[in-house]
Amino acid sequence: MTSLTKRVLTAAFSIPIVLGCLYRGGVPFFILVLAASLAAMFELRAMMVEMKMVVSGPLLYLGAAALLTAIYLKGEVLIAPVLLVLFLLAAWQELSSGAAKPFSRGSMVLLAVLYGAFLPGHFLLLRTQPQGLAMLFLVLLGTWATDTGAYFIGTRWGRHKLAPTISPNKSVEGAIGGILLAALVTQYVNSRLQIGLLPGWVLGIVIGVAAAVGDLFESALKREAGVKDSGRILPGHGGVLDRIDSLLFTVPVVYYLTRWMG
Repeated sequence: MTSLTKRVLTAAFSIPIVLGCLYRGGVPFFILVLAASLAAMFELRAMMVEMKMVVSGPLLYLGAAALLTAIYLKGEVLIAPVLLVLFLLAAWQELSSGAAKPFSRGSMVLLAVLYGAFLPGHFLLLRTQPQGLAMLFLVLLGTWATDTGAYFIGTRWGRHKLAPTISPNKSVEGAIGGILLAALVTQYVNSRLQIGLLPGWVLGIVIGVAAAVGDLFESALKREAGVKDSGRILPGHGGVLDRIDSLLFTVPVVYYLTRWMG
């Protein structure tokens, strides 16, 4: 089976599930986000192993599940207390482990929780907002437009490296093309959905910039770990983080914009 066939089959199987859970909201959407978060935690821990930092799997997985459950049940109310408990547990575990670099390893635990659980929790937070379904749909399309525009424009006209030490294949021209396509797509979709948060093209630029940063962040993680993909859970697509890296930044940014704009 070719790589392209694997990509098509994976997309054909996963996209209806994702869109169905997104539309239903509630428990189905919570289970989807939780599953993605736990898969991301597994991939992050594997990358930490490659970085010679073997951290506690149970602390990562239980911490992610606890944080997402708290967000699902109580919204933002319990985020700070749960993060505080996780911080104390990580500190106690590392300081009592006798490891040579407890602070480095403990810092990686906290980074994994913030990246693999706190950021995905904003999918749940945004879905509960007024017009949350429409907002998530808009963010998904804007983020995908950014990735698509960056790939095709960068492939055709990319000349200047965006971040050569992190991701040599990404170009300034591709990043600009991705942001512009996101602005066009969100302007069109926003005019149909009438969300009214910001002008569609402004929101598209915000989404495009956040998506580019999210993509570079995961690229930096993979480069430090010395891996090409974050995992192999999605045949033909790599890992879960490879597919949601940009969304992990765009969704929280749009969520806080909705709170700020009222």
